[in-house]
Amino acid sequence: MTDFLRVYSETPLDGKYRILERLGTGGMGEVYKAEHVYLGAIRVIKVIRPQISGSQDANDRFLREARAATRVQHPNVAVLHDFSALPDGSHYMVWEYIDGENLAQRLRTRGTLPPAEAVRIAIEALRGLEAIHRAGIVHRDIGPENLMITHDGGNVKIIDLGVAKIESDVAVTQTGIFVGKLRYAAPEQLGFLPDNERIDARADLYSLGMVLYEMLAGRPPFEGKSPHEYLRIHSGDTALQLVDLKTLPGDASLQAILRKALARDRNKRFQSATEFIAALTMEQRTPSSAHREAAAPTVITAIGDAAPTVVTRRADGGVRPSWVVLFIALAVLAGLVYFFSRTPTTETAATITAAPPAQATPAETSVSVVAAPSKTEAVAPQPVATHTVAPVVTETPAPPPPTPQPQPTPAPAPHVEETHVAAYTEGGDGDANEPLLEHLRSQLHGVNRIALQAGAMQDELAKALQHEIPSLTIADSADVVIRFEGTLEHLGRGRKRRAATASVVKNGRVVFRYEMPSEEYRVGSTPVEAFTDVFSSAIDH
Repeated sequence: MTDFLRVYSETPLDGKYRILERLGTGGMGEVYKAEHVYLGAIRVIKVIRPQISGSQDANDRFLREARAATRVQHPNVAVLHDFSALPDGSHYMVWEYIDGENLAQRLRTRGTLPPAEAVRIAIEALRGLEAIHRAGIVHRDIGPENLMITHDGGNVKIIDLGVAKIESDVAVTQTGIFVGKLRYAAPEQLGFLPDNERIDARADLYSLGMVLYEMLAGRPPFEGKSPHEYLRIHSGDTALQLVDLKTLPGDASLQAILRKALARDRNKRFQSATEFIAALTMEQRTPSSAHREAAAPTVITAIGDAAPTVVTRRADGGVRPSWVVLFIALAVLAGLVYFFSRTPTTETAATITAAPPAQATPAETSVSVVAAPSKTEAVAPQPVATHTVAPVVTETPAPPPPTPQPQPTPAPAPHVEETHVAAYTEGGDGDANEPLLEHLRSQLHGVNRIALQAGAMQDELAKALQHEIPSLTIADSADVVIRFEGTLEHLGRGRKRRAATASVVKNGRVVFRYEMPSEEYRVGSTPVEAFTDVFSSAIDH
């Protein structure tokens, strides 16, 4: 196979695949990038070593697996296009080419991922596993290297079904050969399986739980230096006590999900990818977001003898500014009514109704006095008592004109240098976004104090940032300021529209710009959540 690249770069394989370069080497063979000379499409060709596919039994098994893989058509699974044999006894598979990076590469670059991003990747991978399992296939080699993330939209695709097995096949452990990566393997893949039982889809779910843990912690929960050490880790009932979930980012519900996914007993794990997805989807609806979506409670208060005042609170616990102004105005009015109702003058607002002027004489004035109801009495028509009183003439000197007070001069707004900075686009080209994110990381190194200018989303953004970055201090002023504007509309029938723009200003200069183009969607992050994921990935915490 050492001459494979040289031979088939000149003469197309099977007359249609021109080999362009070698992408990697694995335990089962080598992987190449190729071009379909007639379609002009890029493909990936995986060549299986003749030592592995040399027997008729192995040939039959690979062919059955390839046929099964062609039945899996799902956006989160790479497509198998072709399968054939070479003259030397090797077999090759032709797969969809994915322009992106695998999860292992992303973790090497970033170390860890924010919980929201990790959960999103896990859900997409589980959707792919759901399709694979529905086709009767167990992948058996789920790990970061086999989860590709596209550059164009950050979509997840499962690759490398080359070691997968049909669920109806005999268990691989009966042959004494282990296939897959020890680091992410379920206990039953290492031989801890009762007699007459087979490896099933729950092994893949365990491996995906290991991957989710690594995205959050930056390392797998178990580290072994040899196959024997991994066997020892899984050999005892107390082995999983080594997983310290309390140190992971995320809340208690996410820790409970991981605990179930990593159960040594597969009967205590999630029993299907669908069940695992449902748990993570519920986790995405964090308490803070659920609280924001709840209807705003109404508080009714009564002041003195005035009518009740209705104050509507925002779902995040604050009071809407417009209601605060109305509340104060009504309170002042109630105070005036209370004061004048107890002052004997000829004009008492709301409690003394003057008779028409035509009935008045210089000697007497008829007025009607209506008693105001107490707080505990229902308002009902009251009898009108008519009294004849002598007019009271009071000359009140005109108040002196108010002394004009000097008006404070508003502080000038801080100057922001609007230099041209390319925008990081949500869901955009990863090759274009990553350098911008890397520049932001360099600007935020050592920063632990920021200020926010986010308008109506100020409180929501502050809570989201402090949830993702507990060490971050949000102050009224700081060297680093986030200016954020976002919109989120609920269109009905589960549809929503979102859009956002933001900039990060450091010492009066824009160092980062963020854009979320306006779009309709059903499932996904809010503008605040999406921006928080990006910002938190760039700041030290």
